[in-house]
Amino acid sequence: MTAEQQLTNDMSALSVQDSEHLEELIESARYGELEEIQAVVESSGPEKAKVLLSHQGEYGKTPLHMASANGHLDVVEYLISIISPEAVNIQNEQGNTALHWAATNGHAKVVETLISKGKANYKLKNAAGHTAMLEAEIHEREQVVAWMLINTEAEEELKEDGGDDDDSEEESSEEEEEEEEEDTVPAQGSSSKA
Repeated sequence: MTAEQQLTNDMSALSVQDSEHLEELIESARYGELEEIQAVVESSGPEKAKVLLSHQGEYGKTPLHMASANGHLDVVEYLISIISPEAVNIQNEQGNTALHWAATNGHAKVVETLISKGKANYKLKNAAGHTAMLEAEIHEREQVVAWMLINTEAEEELKEDGGDDDDSEEESSEEEEEEEEEDTVPAQGSSSKA
C-alpha cells in the first residue's frame, strides 16, 4: 500500500469530533494562530494529528494551504515538521498546492520553506496548467520568481508553460533606438540614477 493510499484510509476513519478539529485547524492556520494549532495537535496525539493536518476540508484545502496563502511562516514550518512529505503536495479542487497559493500571494519566505524544508514539488500544475512559478509570474510576484529561478530548475518549467515570451530582445532593441534619438533622456524603464 502506498503512503497516499494509507493516508486516504486513515482519513476515512475520522470521527465527527475530528472533523470539527479539522475546521478549527484550517481556521487557525488561516489566521496564523500557532498556539491553537499546537493545542489541537497535543490533544490529538502525533499520529492522529498527522492525519488531521493532512485532511482536506471544504474545496480541498488543508491547514497548510491556508497558512501558506496567508504568509504565516511559523505555522508553515510547524505544519511541515508534522505532516507526511506527501501531504505537502496535496492539491485542492482547482489543483493548487500550498506552494501555488504562497507563490500567487507573493510569500517568498513561505515558498522557500515549502521547497527547501518541505520538499514541495514546484513542477506540479494546477487545473489551469500552471506551475507555482507561472502563478507567481502572472501575479507579478518578482521576489518569488527571482528566488525560484535562482534556487530551482523552475526556469525550464516556465518556458514550457509559455510564461517566457522572449520579448526582451524586441524591447531592448526599441530602447536602444530611443537612446540614439535623444542622448539626454533615459530610455523607458531605465533609472536616471546611477
